[in-house]
Amino acid sequence: MTMSDLSSLDQILAGGGATAKFEAPGDLYTGEIVDVQIRQVNDYDSGKPAFWDDGRPQEQIVVTIATSESTGPDDDGHRNVYIKGWGDQLKAFRQAAKGLGRNPRQGDQFTATYVGDGERKNPRFNPPKLFQYEVTAGTAGLSNLTGQDNPTPAAAQAQAPAAQAAPAAASAQGPGPQEKAKQLIQLGLDDATIASQLGMDVDVIGILRQNLAA
Repeated sequence: MTMSDLSSLDQILAGGGATAKFEAPGDLYTGEIVDVQIRQVNDYDSGKPAFWDDGRPQEQIVVTIATSESTGPDDDGHRNVYIKGWGDQLKAFRQAAKGLGRNPRQGDQFTATYVGDGERKNPRFNPPKLFQYEVTAGTAGLSNLTGQDNPTPAAAQAQAPAAQAAPAAASAQGPGPQEKAKQLIQLGLDDATIASQLGMDVDVIGILRQNLAA
């Protein structure tokens, strides 16, 4: 069996993942990263691979995460988050990678939040969706799109003790409802919207807002 066969097998066992759907500001998906890939974007009209005017392929980052969402017995909860390899989405992803100190990878905890809409430049399309991405600890880089290199062996050794000390349960569970609520408050969403998105009491959101302002 070749290395490429092993790679394909890993992808099959990980599951392809359904597309994460972000329909309204405040929608978010969170979970452990099971796969990170760079894929070429398909042209909206032809469905064929898209290229820039200079011949370079238009690329996107596809982060597959294990979520608690399931639509049935055949749904493993894996969801694909598609991130454009240019513009505001790439900028936000780079910011998340910068905060992490390295490229996101399998095993990290990843959260994508739809925070609003950008400027509508083409009347044929909806306004571009704006996202905030958050990544917390885990273990081998992404690609040149993030503009960051893999850690050197010395850096990896320095990170290892901290990674071992971090509770495994925290990585698996990700941020709780109150932490998510605080994040959405800081993004400027109102109490009713946050309560609806997270299934929390609006009064609890109000208390969290007051605590943040204190």
